[in-house]
Amino acid sequence: MLPQIQILPGYHKRFLNGFPWLYNNEIIQSNQTKSFEPGQLVQVLHKNNPVATGYFNKHSLITFRALSWNSAEPIDTEFFSRRLQNALSIRETFYPTPFYRLIHAEADLLPGLIIDRFDSVFVVQINTQGMEKLQTCLLEALKNVFNPTTIYIKKDAPVRQTEGLNILEPEVIGKAIHTLSIIENDTLFEVDISAGQKTGWFYDHRENRKALSLLSKNKTVIDYFCYSGGFSIQAAKQGAKQVIGVDRSESALQNARQSAILNGVSPTCEFICEEVFHDMENRINDKQVFDRVLLDPPAFVKSKKDLIVGLKGYEKLINKGIQLVANQGLLMIASCSYHVKSSDLKSCLAEALHKTQRTGRIVQSLSAGFDHPLHPSLEGSEYLKGFLVMVSNLDIGH
Repeated sequence: MLPQIQILPGYHKRFLNGFPWLYNNEIIQSNQTKSFEPGQLVQVLHKNNPVATGYFNKHSLITFRALSWNSAEPIDTEFFSRRLQNALSIRETFYPTPFYRLIHAEADLLPGLIIDRFDSVFVVQINTQGMEKLQTCLLEALKNVFNPTTIYIKKDAPVRQTEGLNILEPEVIGKAIHTLSIIENDTLFEVDISAGQKTGWFYDHRENRKALSLLSKNKTVIDYFCYSGGFSIQAAKQGAKQVIGVDRSESALQNARQSAILNGVSPTCEFICEEVFHDMENRINDKQVFDRVLLDPPAFVKSKKDLIVGLKGYEKLINKGIQLVANQGLLMIASCSYHVKSSDLKSCLAEALHKTQRTGRIVQSLSAGFDHPLHPSLEGSEYLKGFLVMVSNLDIGH
């Protein structure tokens, strides 16, 4: 029998409709709840009836995260095996090769957990106290379902500190490897999973990379914050006549250069280690323009208090990007900032177009791919947003 918590009267409706969290001001606090270990499994009661099982952390603003809406379901290795099998069947619907995000936290009903799959290599991010306590069951299930050659367990996400967890060095189970080759949109990439950002690759832009690459034939492309060259190399492979990738991580650019060799597009691609705004200023001063300008920055807004300053950063970036777009060229702007809404990004775009005296038409809204499903009750699961914008010179007569 698990310990139990009660929802405060009047706070039950959203939770019973499927919202997967309870905040600390939505739970009846007692001496018992104060004694719970961080990450302890508990049942939620409503009118004395169990309605969900999940884990509890009194030190977190999000005090309860639901794992199962069947309160009789044990949270054990078999539970994780079922969740992994279900996630696998979803991904196999969309992807013929085993390279994708396998678990996307709450959207796959496993809060605090991210798993990216690279064939038989799995990179696991554990971000909450509750998932940390369940790590043994998770890893056993992963072995049972997939029989992986390597599991990298990464515990370096800053969000761990809000849960009272330490930032730790990666753990490796199985064969220790540093770089590997992956397949995305029929393109080969060299990926560093041991030292790369997050899990080593950003699968979320897969569909956006495919769309942009198909629009890049015989075009000039500049790809800012290019990381390991996901957009750049796919554009070159689809026939772009010139591709420049700019990033300040030399190690990521080395992977990009190697990937260009793997795909036979090295003559088309140039990768430059430089601070992005500095590079943009130099090219604007030189009056350079490109048919395709891609802006995929890291999160400028990491907390709600950073929103105003972060939006100014997005506007500045878009402003400079617009100045580099040829007449009737395409600008891609993306944001992975959880706290930035599409409407915020659109306002930054409108302001930048006004200041640069150009016109822009949003021809496509961008979001994450099929392997990054959204939890229908959790707005924050839609973290990636962006626009593809056709930029034109201002027609003074209209």
